[in-house]
Amino acid sequence: MGNLYFSPKGRIGPAAFQQAAITLIAISFILNVLPLLSFGLAAILGLVGIILIWPWICIWIKRLHDAGKSGWMLLLILLVMIILSMIASQVVNMIVGVDQAALQEAAMNADGGIMGMFSAVQTASKALILPNAISGAIVGLVIVFGANKLLKSDPEENQYGPAAS
Repeated sequence: MGNLYFSPKGRIGPAAFQQAAITLIAISFILNVLPLLSFGLAAILGLVGIILIWPWICIWIKRLHDAGKSGWMLLLILLVMIILSMIASQVVNMIVGVDQAALQEAAMNADGGIMGMFSAVQTASKALILPNAISGAIVGLVIVFGANKLLKSDPEENQYGPAAS
């Protein structure tokens, strides 16, 4: 299990990749919605979220290796993921109805000074936590399932090791 998430060497097949990715998406989703319970958790959870980057890199590299591709192709996948996440975030903001200009205006004119500004930002952030967590999970699933469909496993041993079981 540790080798699956923490080592970029070797290969993993589509089923193992999909299972590992769904696990990481679920963990990320939970980390993204926990600030609803306590806003103070957000900083700590942000650090845990950063730590999750390494397991993502490892499973993607191994899946690319299974298809006979270089692990560097992960950069292309990352670019697609960033673009889709930005689009999804904008769509979520429009659907949820958080008006960024109005938020800035309220923050600047807050009677409570810095605390009023912080309160306005916190209120808007709480409104977006769940929708953004859901859209992030959907984007992750679309990319995982899409890439898994496009990347055909090499049934023979290749330069990255024996065929994944």
